Amino acid sequence: MKEKWLPEGKKAALCFSIDDIHPATSKDYYDAGGDLDKGVLGLLHWLLKRHPQLKVTLFVTPDWRLTNPFLTRKLLSAIPYLRDRVFLTKVLKKGTMRLDKHLEFVDYIKNLPNTEIAMHGLYHCHKGLRPNVEFQNQTTDEFLELLQESKKIFANVKINLSKGICPPNWEAPINLQRAMVAEGLKYLASARDIFTEISRDAVANMSGMKGVSLIYPQFIFDNQLVHIPANFNATRTIDRAFSIIENNGLISIKAHIMKNFFGHILYDGIDEVYINYLDTLLTVLENKYGDELWMTSMNEISEYVFNKK
Repeated sequence: MKEKWLPEGKKAALCFSIDDIHPATSKDYYDAGGDLDKGVLGLLHWLLKRHPQLKVTLFVTPDWRLTNPFLTRKLLSAIPYLRDRVFLTKVLKKGTMRLDKHLEFVDYIKNLPNTEIAMHGLYHCHKGLRPNVEFQNQTTDEFLELLQESKKIFANVKINLSKGICPPNWEAPINLQRAMVAEGLKYLASARDIFTEISRDAVANMSGMKGVSLIYPQFIFDNQLVHIPANFNATRTIDRAFSIIENNGLISIKAHIMKNFFGHILYDGIDEVYINYLDTLLTVLENKYGDELWMTSMNEISEYVFNKK
């Protein structure tokens, strides 16, 4: 999709997405959006008001259960067979963070300007040695159940979902892709690579899917899904953004809602420093490229490329 994938008059595109959104507050274990305008979502709201052309995709987990990404049941984790059938870290009871129990949070994210909401798993947890990776070796039917339950929760709180998924920990097995197509989803945001040098032929080789384009949307799964990469965050210099633009690509900025995840510091976690960096980055790009830069969202990208198909 390198050649002429952009709308007429556009030199490149930019989208922004944030993972791990759920109703937890700073009174829980960390603010994942539940502090609303007084917390990290307030920083995002400030950025959106500063840059009215910017659009954001919030990847929301509708019944978040994970509390710790690290193994805490060390003895059980050493026992083969059994360790694959139990949670090896503490998880919340089902329904604790379910969206229909946190309607103030739901109303807030629904009313953010230029914001679309998409799925980020159902629970964001899994039994076994990889508790943070929800989508692993399930069957297509099991994935269908997860997707359907997730969509049901969003529908119950009247959230109109964007038609895609960023899977927890970027893992997107083929059975998940099969289930996505069956459920009418259109895009997958799996590959994240913020290190590979930018070029027209560069492919992702970091987190999630390998070998897909680093800077362009790309059809996958027999042309039934569009893959959208993540290739930029606060640790990268503006020169990387310039390189993507000069190659007529997509600057796909990734963030996580939390900065400190039980002692694990996320460099792309939302805080004042990251928001100020994005404010500066966007100001420079807007001044330099103006309307030549397509400020878009993941859902808009997938709709556009499917319409060109």
